[in-house]
Amino acid sequence: MAVSMASTGPRGNWTTVALVYAIGLGSMALVGILSPLALRITASLHAPASAIGLTIALFSLPAAIVATIGGGVVDRLGPRLVLLLTSPVFVLADAIVWLAHDIWLLNFGVLLAGIGYLGILNGGAAMLIGALEGTARTRAMTLWSTYAPTGFSLGLLIAAPFTAGEAWRWAILLHGAFMALCAAGSFALPHVALIRAQGASAREKLASLFAGLRHPAILMLGLAMAMPAMISYGTSLAAATYIAKVHGVSLAASASIVAVAKIAAVLLGGTVTGALLTRDFPPRRLLAIVAVIGILAQTALFLPTSPLVLAIAGLMAWLVTYGAATGVCMATMPALSTKDIGGGSVAGLVNQFVSIASFLTPTIYFSLTHWSAYVAIAVIGLIACLAALPTVGTRTGAKAAQLHAADHTAVSPPSTGSIAPVR
Repeated sequence: MAVSMASTGPRGNWTTVALVYAIGLGSMALVGILSPLALRITASLHAPASAIGLTIALFSLPAAIVATIGGGVVDRLGPRLVLLLTSPVFVLADAIVWLAHDIWLLNFGVLLAGIGYLGILNGGAAMLIGALEGTARTRAMTLWSTYAPTGFSLGLLIAAPFTAGEAWRWAILLHGAFMALCAAGSFALPHVALIRAQGASAREKLASLFAGLRHPAILMLGLAMAMPAMISYGTSLAAATYIAKVHGVSLAASASIVAVAKIAAVLLGGTVTGALLTRDFPPRRLLAIVAVIGILAQTALFLPTSPLVLAIAGLMAWLVTYGAATGVCMATMPALSTKDIGGGSVAGLVNQFVSIASFLTPTIYFSLTHWSAYVAIAVIGLIACLAALPTVGTRTGAKAAQLHAADHTAVSPPSTGSIAPVR
């Protein structure tokens, strides 16, 4: 079986990054909308309040089942085509949620959105890996690592005006309009490499979708990436309600506080991480530093005796930690991509771990009743993240960019194989 990559080389720019990031923001905003509106939604649909936990979990179900296969499909269809298809799926899902008059139709709409999210989850990373190179790619990947919590925060801000009334469907309408804009903007995305298995049997093509399973470093990166993602998702689900309950502020105010804190802190963490990694700051040392900060931050956030100001400071410090930890993991991803395993396959397998953790997170966090449990999960998760981070021989920063012309094998797409433009 011969593997060929068809490409004209990286042709992306910061417009590409902005478009991909906007699509990522929109995908996670739906979960951010549902979280603070949970009681309003279940009441209007005459469903038990606990039903929203399953609804939110359904968003992560498709990726939890087939993220690995989805990554391989992205490499063969191309991330541009995948991203072109996903935003319209969200528009359709929003229409179903808007029309929902019982919990089952709501669940179906959210599940459909989860199918769209599967394409964004893998297609976004594959687009950045394939369309950029060198320092620009390192910075873009660390920025991409922040899209989930930032998108969740965007959803909180969209939902905040509707937490006190019965007009929660208007938040869904606004989300649908945003995703429609993303769908239109997707046509400006560049064409990047496709991985084609020439002369391969059906069995070989199927096996290639699971190629990443044969690489322990990718499996370890998946575990490392899943831990801070799980903690961040759980913290996002719990923080607004917890702060409102413990510190006596309204849910709308609490959601707005959490949203603004998340956007500022996560972007700061991702940006600073990208700047450090492009200057060849040791990734494992950086991760160890932010893990300690993260544990202290979670304690400050959830400790009942913390004043509101300290709790918010703890939330922001945690989000800086999340941005930095996932930035380190994302910046490692291109170094694990080769001519046989494209960026989509690497992203798919890594996101398989993240998606399984995300699917389990709502049930886990909604079942916690004591502040120390939140902190215990953070301690265990961050230690596991640090232990699992693979060591790669390829530099991720400025030196990598300087050596790019001499070594094309460490990043995707490599300049080997049959090269031809793809449209």
